[in-house]
Amino acid sequence: MKMKSSLFDWCNYLFWCFALLIILKTDKLSLHLYFNSFHSKIGDFIMPHLTNVGDGLFLLLVAFLVFLFRSRKLGLILLIAFLISSGLVQFLKHFIFENHMRPMYVFQHVNGFHQIKDFHYHLFQSFPSGHSTSSFVLFTFLAVNFAKSWQTQILCFMAALFFAFTRVYLSQHYFEDMFAGAMIGFLCMKYTQVFLQAKWEKLDSPLNK
Repeated sequence: MKMKSSLFDWCNYLFWCFALLIILKTDKLSLHLYFNSFHSKIGDFIMPHLTNVGDGLFLLLVAFLVFLFRSRKLGLILLIAFLISSGLVQFLKHFIFENHMRPMYVFQHVNGFHQIKDFHYHLFQSFPSGHSTSSFVLFTFLAVNFAKSWQTQILCFMAALFFAFTRVYLSQHYFEDMFAGAMIGFLCMKYTQVFLQAKWEKLDSPLNK
């Protein structure tokens, strides 16, 4: 499979440039306080549920369903991309950036900082965001294999970005954590597909066929 840059890819590249500019020009604590100011009752209710789209268990379920009903090859590619990306994220969290604390560690006693009642906040191992990684793995997979029109390409990117941003809304991660996770997810899925697509043509059928 040749490396081709789709509209989805270019949306990612533009986002990287824009996000890097924000990260370099702003203080991450001030930036998070800014994002924290945009809260609502509806957001506080739905975001803790919508963020589960970026959960690893949800992605594994999707990979299993694809393997079972659509294509064994695609199901395995999605699974391998998830394992590679999540392994890299966990290595970075536990061995390289283990001292990077999450927003609530810093802001939990700050007056006026918005917190969601009865929501469980994590305090440690902030960088990078695993949920953001999984979100971009999933929607990169969908964009590469199923999004045929430019509208669906953009929709996939917006969905990946939205579900990744739920982690910032919930103060589980800083913007830079989300950005790093998004890059890892996109690149791991993109290159896993490139390297394995042509090698597993014999598996290009669902398991139940």
